[in-house]
Amino acid sequence: MNQPSTHPTWNSLDGARALSIGCVLACHLLPLGPKTVFDLNIAAGQFGMAIFFSLSGFLIAHKLITERSLFEFAVSRILRIFPLLWLLLLIDFAVRLPEINIDTMAVHFLLVVNNFSDHYFRETEHLWSLCTEVHFYALAALCVLIFKRAGLPLLVITGCILSMYRFNEQALFNTSTLFRLDELLIGLSLGLIWHSDSPASRHCKKLLTTINPFYAMVCLAVASLAPPNPVLFILRPYIAALFIGSLIFNTQATTSQIMTSPTLKWISRHAYALYIIHPFLLLTWLGSGDKITMYLKRPLLFIALFVLAYLSTRYYEQFFIRLGKQWIRQRRNTKTTLPSPPAVTN
Repeated sequence: MNQPSTHPTWNSLDGARALSIGCVLACHLLPLGPKTVFDLNIAAGQFGMAIFFSLSGFLIAHKLITERSLFEFAVSRILRIFPLLWLLLLIDFAVRLPEINIDTMAVHFLLVVNNFSDHYFRETEHLWSLCTEVHFYALAALCVLIFKRAGLPLLVITGCILSMYRFNEQALFNTSTLFRLDELLIGLSLGLIWHSDSPASRHCKKLLTTINPFYAMVCLAVASLAPPNPVLFILRPYIAALFIGSLIFNTQATTSQIMTSPTLKWISRHAYALYIIHPFLLLTWLGSGDKITMYLKRPLLFIALFVLAYLSTRYYEQFFIRLGKQWIRQRRNTKTTLPSPPAVTN
């Protein structure tokens, strides 16, 4: 989540992440028009999540291929995700304490609530995507542990199989892991293409340099419309991968250049906090009142959201990220500092 671009040609990915969180916030916080033909709120949410999942799949593949150890991967992911999440859940559950039971607390804190949807609260329904992403981390790390990096292509194949299963079941809006994992696994293929120099990968790279990201983005928006077209909806992860891939490899395209703007980079840096915090603010005075009153307060809610996201990212989350980096450095130093052999005396 919220990983900054780590390669000079990946600067446009910050813009993609900002676009993703912007669409999700619009889905949850703004009225995007009448629902007579299309539900644009749902469409914006699906569009944003498709971009996010594909981007995350690519970056996690990159980390697993380049990371020194799975321990370092696990530490960085755990300390990036759980501190803010658990803090908000503790506050939320303290307020709801009379109606909370141990099962509900457990499935939330362990991030499996998307597979036990009866335990959702209104302010935690958005956590399905974070649950799916964490399950993807665990699956990808397990695959690397067993099969080493050569096992990553198996995950892409698994993603294609899950897409076909999802289409067969017509589970278009099901948010359980089984029906959403394909979106991350397909994005993982981009990481394999980036790090491979095989003839097939070189062909894919050449193809992606010819794709205009703007057209890929428009196609993704059409595939995200609701009510969905069953075929286009299942193709959404693949179109999202084309969009992210075109941003990575077609760096001279106008859309790729726009995605590198400093404003989008700032939003990208705070995307995780924006995503986690925003539904909880709807439980406060900022989200109360009738529909007109509620939307009149929206500017105040957005101001509060961005201030809290900044403070969380700059201070609270950064503390745990630095702590994780410190642990990793200490572990590396411990492994490289070996005791001297005892002197041999005659």
